[in-house]
Amino acid sequence: MSTIEKTKYYSWKINNLAKGCKQCIKGEKLVMFITGVCPRHCNYCPLSEQKKNLDVIFANERKLNDENDVKSVIEEVKACKSKGAGFTGGDPLSKIERTCQYIKILKKNFGKKFHIHLYTSMNLLSENNLKMLDDAGLDELRLHPELYSNKLWNKINIFKNKTYSFTLGIEIPVLPKSFSKTKRVIDYFAPHVNFINLNELEISDAESFKIKNVRTRNSQYYGAAGSHETAMKILLYIAEKYPKSNVHYCTCKLKDKVQLGERLKRRSKNAAKKFDIITEDGTLIRGVIYLEKPGFEYKKRLNEIKDKEKIIEKLITIKDALIKKYSIPKSLMEIDYSKLRIITNIGIIKNIAKDLKSQGFFPAIVEQYPTYDQMEVEVEFI
Repeated sequence: MSTIEKTKYYSWKINNLAKGCKQCIKGEKLVMFITGVCPRHCNYCPLSEQKKNLDVIFANERKLNDENDVKSVIEEVKACKSKGAGFTGGDPLSKIERTCQYIKILKKNFGKKFHIHLYTSMNLLSENNLKMLDDAGLDELRLHPELYSNKLWNKINIFKNKTYSFTLGIEIPVLPKSFSKTKRVIDYFAPHVNFINLNELEISDAESFKIKNVRTRNSQYYGAAGSHETAMKILLYIAEKYPKSNVHYCTCKLKDKVQLGERLKRRSKNAAKKFDIITEDGTLIRGVIYLEKPGFEYKKRLNEIKDKEKIIEKLITIKDALIKKYSIPKSLMEIDYSKLRIITNIGIIKNIAKDLKSQGFFPAIVEQYPTYDQMEVEVEFI
């Protein structure tokens, strides 16, 4: 029987982690969402309505203009100092040519050591697709077998008598009270793969998440009640029956606190302005001047603005006037062109807040992610 070890990343493992996992827990992976198109209709799918079954592309939180927007992907890799990428969806094999093209682009720009892993259902597995992925330079393939049906499981036989340069594994969510179903998956695939990844089931409020009568473990955690307990039983089973298997049980806490947290910290060093405060969690704190008070669907309202140039001209006029009136160094006040606001440090915003409010503006101290979409964590009006 193998030893089940608890890692310092809120996860458990048997033997070794896959290389992709080793990079993920350090925040070193770019999340390459290659398409929302997928042949499967899993009832535990966490995708939002902005991605589910839509042919959209994201590099981390950055939406690409189209499939030829290579510049955005390269910039995002550099901003996060990524050492690899995880291709996900949807199913990347739904857009196999696009997927292979981006694997080649990333390898060309960042070298052969830039590690790329890819998730796929078994629906689109074929010798041709696998050869294309191998030729493109894929390092790690993660299969997601259907849990409720074994109809496509025998596609694993495609790998028999074939040699590929990528390593092969399976990755599945652990549904509450699914020990028997999951055990069958393990028994079928364990002899054929290099590693097994188990994920704590994440409860999502997306319309695509259709598992009924399941709740979170507690109000502060979005892992499904019962998923962790089932995962620990599965680990015990694997440790006894397949002691040489490499297994990683990844919790929701790891994904949120470690994987995302470390990626935010890496990006914050490049995204932070001279006047920003970087927190221990990698978020940014800054002073902000809004022309109108942001509220519900503020992002949507910004996207619907047609005459943005006129607003930008107004922001520039206000910024220049404030710099002159209060002798503010130009390096400490900027226009945020994406969110149509003025940004500065919190000391300045506090000192001039009264004057700003008298002119009808809305000064605030904002904590936000250092991501491309600059999602706000907290907005405190002063």
